[in-house]
Amino acid sequence: MAKLARHLAGYLPVNLANAIAAFGGVYVFTRLLSAEAYGTYALMFWIMAMVHTVCVTWVEAAAYRFSGTAEATGQLPDHYRTALPLLAKSSMVALVVFAVMWFVLRDRPQYAATVPWIAVLLPINSVVQVALEAHKAGQRVRRYVFTETFRLLMGFALGAFGAWQLGLGAAAPFFGMVAAGGLMALRELAWLMQSAKGGVTSAARQSDWARYGLPIAAALVLDLIVSGVDRPMIAALLPDGEAQVGAYAAGYGAAQRPVTLLCTWAAMAGSPLLMAAYEKEGPDETAAAARQLATFLLFFGVPAAAGIALVARPFAEAMIGEDVREGAMKIIPWIAMTGLLNGLLISYFSEAFQLAHKTAERALLMIVPAVANIALNFFLLPVMGLMGAVVATVASYAIAIVLLALAGRRYVLLPVPWIELAKILLAALCMWPALMLVPALGSWPELFLKAGLGAVVYGLAAFALDAGGVRKFVRQRL
Repeated sequence: MAKLARHLAGYLPVNLANAIAAFGGVYVFTRLLSAEAYGTYALMFWIMAMVHTVCVTWVEAAAYRFSGTAEATGQLPDHYRTALPLLAKSSMVALVVFAVMWFVLRDRPQYAATVPWIAVLLPINSVVQVALEAHKAGQRVRRYVFTETFRLLMGFALGAFGAWQLGLGAAAPFFGMVAAGGLMALRELAWLMQSAKGGVTSAARQSDWARYGLPIAAALVLDLIVSGVDRPMIAALLPDGEAQVGAYAAGYGAAQRPVTLLCTWAAMAGSPLLMAAYEKEGPDETAAAARQLATFLLFFGVPAAAGIALVARPFAEAMIGEDVREGAMKIIPWIAMTGLLNGLLISYFSEAFQLAHKTAERALLMIVPAVANIALNFFLLPVMGLMGAVVATVASYAIAIVLLALAGRRYVLLPVPWIELAKILLAALCMWPALMLVPALGSWPELFLKAGLGAVVYGLAAFALDAGGVRKFVRQRL
């Protein structure tokens, strides 16, 4: 646990930067952009993520997974020499997709204006992401933190400037990401080229990368369908579609993002340790590392989701602009739950398939929740409005977790720490009566009071119950 805690502390700055960019993005862009422009940005961001995942993510996933083997066998130059040409080829495919997209959207200027920025951003993000995966796998925490922190904070700041002063509208956030990411891409590309010096690649090695990475990309596309297909469906099926998407995306970004950030933080530190245990040690050590990772995910994720649900109204008043606030407020409690489910799905139960190189099976399994999400949205959106999309998302995540948890046990035992989960749930439940005592001051005052009180109550309850082994951990530190 101490080693995992040190890794968590090392990755803390980048997660704080991620939180600032995520919260700041909702706070700033829901005020600087109209509901329709914010909805357009949300839709195009999801489309960008889909294209990136289809075209490039398989290279990033393989770069992370095979780096440990390459380091152990002294073949890191060959490893990076394989990554560079695959990045170039996959980025070219993505650029062709964006050219077709611009042609299709040329008569819808609010969408077409974002496409050139996205087309430039994708290869930038690809270079940076491959380097980040290499740094994470090699446990080069400081370099990872600097690169990602700069990209996040500077990208947010420049995007806000583009919306405020340059009048870029829905394209403003992408402008900021291009400017900040481009600087880091130059730095990391130089590092990758230096690391690849003297290395050689081969068709066999590239084929191994494709066999591993393409099924992961397919599974992540299906993950994106589960988490985001509701946005284009909202735009198509509900009146005033872009504005409705803006409200939904604002609630989604404000409520889910903090929970997934905490889960990602735990995974950043825990996943490399889990992979190392699987590669170098036995099943018992792998199960122990997995149990630690699951406990950390739950210890941070459960109270975050519960806390956001309990402060939904002041949270929305403080974070979200008036144009989209009312619609976002209604969905926040449920969306917070999807953040926890998403974190467990991506950062824990999917690990069994990645460790065992059974990524194709994971992709096939994800077809079920993806189809369920599309079908549920189709039937529920006209009846329930935005809440229909929420119900569809929660149900789809639940289906995905059950499927992956049951199927993954055949390859790698990823235990569920039931006793620790019960303690964590009880500690989180203790926040509810305490927060009910805080008067309804509204906006930031009420949010700060309730957030502070909730954190104190949860911390004390978790210590009293020894949830997640926190009492033992504190005593060791003291």
